[in-house]
Amino acid sequence: MQELFAEHGFKGTTVAAIAERAGVATPTVYATFGSKGAIIKALLTQMEGNADGPRWIQRIKEAPTPQAKLAAFAAWTTVLLSSSKAVIKAAGGAASEPEIVELRAEGDRRRREGLRGLIDALAAIDALPDRLSTERALDRAWMVTGVDLYLSATDGCGWTDDEYQQWLTDLLHEQLLGTSP
Repeated sequence: MQELFAEHGFKGTTVAAIAERAGVATPTVYATFGSKGAIIKALLTQMEGNADGPRWIQRIKEAPTPQAKLAAFAAWTTVLLSSSKAVIKAAGGAASEPEIVELRAEGDRRRREGLRGLIDALAAIDALPDRLSTERALDRAWMVTGVDLYLSATDGCGWTDDEYQQWLTDLLHEQLLGTSP
């Protein structure tokens, strides 16, 4: 299904084409998902699993320095977004679908919760500058790790995933640790 959305976008992908690709009848797709928006939602909810989330979370926790934690987090963010890029872009075409509106809000909330753990870990080892509260650090990390900046960098500017990852690592170091790369 991801391939269909990648090739044709949200509007150009029909439920009939999805059913054909899946080898089932069109009514079966409607009975299972209810709508195209719900199909995109199902694909997006698999993002963390597709990108081996638990392994990355452990890697970030075990990173020995604040800089290494942020570099691992930037790598995780890049893998997460790049592995689901086609579905993310298709979801952009479905931005007004109720399932997508709900999912984006849920994704933003979960990302913020995940970042809270990272920021708290940095604060616990006094890695944040004195002038930066944990709430402001959380705000900064949340703003710069969103999907919109990833798409702007990779699609809008033509950056590779490696270039995005390095930029994000540098930006997180500057914004959260007060250090330049």
